[in-house]
Amino acid sequence: MWRTMLVTVSTCFLLGTTFTHWIADHNVLWRSPITTDALVSSITYYSFLSDAPKGMVWVYVGVGIIALLSAGGRAVKGYKGQGGEVLFDGGSIVLWSAIAYTQITEVYPTIRIFPSPLSTPLVDSPRYPELANAVRDLASNNIMTAVMLTGIMLLQAGRYYSKRPSSSSSLPPSTLTSATSTPARTASPASEIQAGASAGPAPRRSGTPYRELSEAEALDLRGK
Repeated sequence: MWRTMLVTVSTCFLLGTTFTHWIADHNVLWRSPITTDALVSSITYYSFLSDAPKGMVWVYVGVGIIALLSAGGRAVKGYKGQGGEVLFDGGSIVLWSAIAYTQITEVYPTIRIFPSPLSTPLVDSPRYPELANAVRDLASNNIMTAVMLTGIMLLQAGRYYSKRPSSSSSLPPSTLTSATSTPARTASPASEIQAGASAGPAPRRSGTPYRELSEAEALDLRGK
């Protein structure tokens, strides 16, 4: 239970921190044509981010490690005894690994190239073309990270849905026990014979509408 809480909380935290970059990423992703002012605004944002305290980076890394270890531990536990859940946990581990690879190899090195403070005027700086391409790459990587984090949330929701009790398991235990422990009785040949004997002899023919004639009635008919 606590592993599920750690994975969910960590995913929500990282998804929220990724969405904060939207104030800079929407300038280069959803504007057409991309203006110089939009690029300068995005470059300025990531310049401030590159000068952030080192503790913020370690918080981000620590939350990611906690989430990855929690998902891995739960996947190992599921593989040993709860086979159906290992698919959801395994998919979460794959997405976490992809996110870690993207952040380590793409996002972090790109952020580190932004100088702080920026030269003025920025457009006339020789590094302006490099920084303009960098904000485009960061915007694309942030979108991919957000999509993968959303995928982890959907996998966790699917895992929760698969663990819901079915309709048969919601019956009281006594009902299930009595239904399984009391098999239906089948009649044996001996019991059928005994039941037939206890029912008594077959009814006489005189009790039917078509009865046999008595001896006196037969003699009268012959005399006539």
